[in-house]
Amino acid sequence: MRFPIAVLVAGVVGAGAWAQENQQPPTFVSEVQVNNITVDVQVRDSNGVPVAGLGREQFRLLENGQEQVITNFLAVEGGVVRSAPDERLLGEPAPRTTVLFFDLYLLAEPDKRRVLERMREQVAGGLPPGQTVAVVSFDGALRVHTEPTASGSKLLAALKEVDRLAATGLQRQITLSSYNVSDLPSREVWSTYQYRQTQNAEYWEEMRRMVSRVESAFTATVQRFAGVKGRKIVVLISPGFPRAENVPMYREWDFWLDKPPEYRNAGLYGRAALLASELEFTLYTLDPSGNQSLDAVAAASRAPEFNDVANIRFWREADRKDSLIQAAKLTGGDAIFTVDGGVALADVERVTSSYYSLAYQPDHYGDGKEYTIKVEVKDHPDWQLTHRQRYIDRPFEVRDAERSRAALLTGFAENPLGIELVLSKPTSRLSLGARGMRIYRTEAELRIPYAELTLIPRGNGYWGQVQVVIVGVDPRGDQSELAQRTLPIEVSAEKLPEARKRGYFAFKFTLELDGGPTSLRVAVNDTLAQTTSTVVANLDY
Repeated sequence: MRFPIAVLVAGVVGAGAWAQENQQPPTFVSEVQVNNITVDVQVRDSNGVPVAGLGREQFRLLENGQEQVITNFLAVEGGVVRSAPDERLLGEPAPRTTVLFFDLYLLAEPDKRRVLERMREQVAGGLPPGQTVAVVSFDGALRVHTEPTASGSKLLAALKEVDRLAATGLQRQITLSSYNVSDLPSREVWSTYQYRQTQNAEYWEEMRRMVSRVESAFTATVQRFAGVKGRKIVVLISPGFPRAENVPMYREWDFWLDKPPEYRNAGLYGRAALLASELEFTLYTLDPSGNQSLDAVAAASRAPEFNDVANIRFWREADRKDSLIQAAKLTGGDAIFTVDGGVALADVERVTSSYYSLAYQPDHYGDGKEYTIKVEVKDHPDWQLTHRQRYIDRPFEVRDAERSRAALLTGFAENPLGIELVLSKPTSRLSLGARGMRIYRTEAELRIPYAELTLIPRGNGYWGQVQVVIVGVDPRGDQSELAQRTLPIEVSAEKLPEARKRGYFAFKFTLELDGGPTSLRVAVNDTLAQTTSTVVANLDY
């Protein structure tokens, strides 16, 4: 598909004489960049019993096989701080935030209701000290029902809102195209195996497309709450794959051909899990959907044949569960398979209430490379340690842009910078490659008042910096590629008072949009003050 919106041209202009064109951001020679990595670790002995009372000197932490210096150490037992650099924290509740993400896009309505019933009972009993919970749902639209809160009444109201929304997983049936073998040239004859292989390829492609929508919403959610303090936990309540009854099948003899068919499709949530790990979330997956293979077999009144490697339902179910298990494990979490949401929440609370938090500062900073983490307890190689396994050290400019994108997609609607978006009248043209689809081009100007920007003295003037993030969303929830620009702002000292009184910094860009409704969302981040403003324009050309 074509993305609903594209940023074609971008340039900086100044209002009056306040800004300069083609500015390059100055380099601050005194700026020190520190990459602080935190790893939350659970320790169990050889019998699986949690181990308490360990100190910093008993741990060994390695990144890509290289031992790191542990710069900070925190021990938490039963939700209470037992060891910390600041003695004032001892005996205090350790802050924890749990984000509940309800995947109503793939979840079936009966499963949603069963999970919510016991989950509400658990929440009504109150939260442990220091814990807050946020509630988010995705049914094609991403909604934040409550920010992190310890209020039982707010959480119950948020869960009630989720209950009112329909879980549409049963509508996600995958309908395969009709392959008419007779349309092929006479010299090319498809075997029944080729026919089934083509159907399977289409099936998996459609399934990956559906899962990617959930994954995009989930990644926006963890980015939105990445800045919370203390331990971060996210619970993905989802069956993982869309429920389907029309899974195409291979036959036993297909496996004797020269080229074995591709029937495995595991690891679909790897990107989301890796981002959660990077943002220091521990992921728990909660799947209430039961065994979909057995359900399908029961509906067809057939005996299960799970010893048959050609039965793609078996492999689909194995891949579905394995995707959830592996995603959780990468972050140090676990997969939970139950309809009892109350028990699941209680288990997550119990498991995450005791841990050791280790911090270190590697010698790299935003290089975009992937790094593995390993933690050991000295002299106890048989003990079981659970922690996040790897992360990508993305450039900080990219991290800031993704956080702004997450704010846009999760409905963040604050404008402390007082930004304004001005759109010109669109022009249109016919796209020859889109069956007559009309494409619209629009000039846009983003105005950022100087009075609200953070500017610091530098030489004979004042300098600041903003990051502009633009994303488009169509009615189906499809998102454009992220467009972002980091823009330096420089004003001479003598002009600064007048600029702050009546001037604004203007960023001009050109948009190209498909016809039809599009939500244009723009975020501006004042990088010095870490203040973010958003504006939304709903377009329909």
